[in-house]
Amino acid sequence: MAGKNNIKFYQQPNFTISLSLIDTTDAKIGAYLMILDAEGINNAQVFSIKSGSEMEYVHIPSTASSNQLTCSIYIKKVDNGSYPLVGTFYLRYHPASGLVDITEVKISPGALLNLEVDRVDNTKFHFKLQAKQCNQAITSI
Repeated sequence: MAGKNNIKFYQQPNFTISLSLIDTTDAKIGAYLMILDAEGINNAQVFSIKSGSEMEYVHIPSTASSNQLTCSIYIKKVDNGSYPLVGTFYLRYHPASGLVDITEVKISPGALLNLEVDRVDNTKFHFKLQAKQCNQAITSI
């Protein structure tokens, strides 16, 4: 006889989003790990690839009860465990069309990297890591 703790429930995903993390900095392949956390998307992880590499996508199913999600995003530097970018993005799923929209991306002001998001198709996105440009004025004495 199965006890209550032995029963697992399987929930069909409400929708799936496919992501790639493209690193345009001078770091090595796989130097960064993107971790996503939201209702129905628990600690999904995407390793970075270099621009020009064969595209690889991580397909992330969402079992969230809502079609609108707030998703935390953490970019982790694998070699030292630091987080050079932390932020939030907001997405909305449109069941009638199957379209997933990323409606807004907010990155913490102290982030050491920039992040650009490009749509590839209805549910597929490229997240592009970019080095921050230093805009320091140089003065001569």
